[in-house]
Amino acid sequence: MKKIFTILAVAAVSLVSAQSTFDYILNNQGFSNAQALSTGDIVAGKITYDAQKNGASNAPSFYTAGGGTVRLYSSNATGDGNSYAVKAATGIKLNVVKIVTSGTVGSDNYAPSTAVVTVDGVVVPTVYDPADTTNATYLVTPSTPASTVVIKNGQTGTSAQIRIKSINITYTDNLAVGDVNASKVNLVKNTVVANELIFGQAANVSVINMAGQVVKTAEVKENTKLDVSNLAKGTYVVTATVNGQAVSQKVIKK
Repeated sequence: MKKIFTILAVAAVSLVSAQSTFDYILNNQGFSNAQALSTGDIVAGKITYDAQKNGASNAPSFYTAGGGTVRLYSSNATGDGNSYAVKAATGIKLNVVKIVTSGTVGSDNYAPSTAVVTVDGVVVPTVYDPADTTNATYLVTPSTPASTVVIKNGQTGTSAQIRIKSINITYTDNLAVGDVNASKVNLVKNTVVANELIFGQAANVSVINMAGQVVKTAEVKENTKLDVSNLAKGTYVVTATVNGQAVSQKVIKK
């Protein structure tokens, strides 16, 4: 019995939200010992970091000691110490940011109570991850998805460092899904098959449901088929990059 995949022609651009989690480990980024940090990618094209010296004597710097950390230095007189911002690009939103540090409460180089955390410019209460009983992990869960999360060393009176080992980020990527005719790329050829998609272009493709979950990925070649018989009935988005152009097509499985 023949079932149908129908490509919906859409004149306007619609959005599909895809949620992803990324673990950014400082020691895996290729930094040299004692390297001062400023700006760079966390997730290329989607999330960046911005490390600022502010009023401290030293700039935020990476050190290999302790498994590899970026050290945020304090400004004893003003509390305007180093800051480290996680910034989302346009179309990206931060849902949860976990900042994992080195050390425990009361250690010589780690002062968790001195951290100042802001979400989109608003100071929020410092919350620790309950899964980490040493309070070495800051857990930032914005009430609404955010564009920027910043942690700053607010220590005064004595020198202290916050040493960041890794940052775990859960973010939402709003995928723009345009008219397949406007893209001029025939990614999915067939409109009359339920068990297999037939592709008109070679690409690495993802099939995403309306909850933003990637339910299938594959590397396909021109005129090859992808088995999707196990997918539930409903609407999906097929995404890929073809000749450097991002292509998304909305499909319905009946």
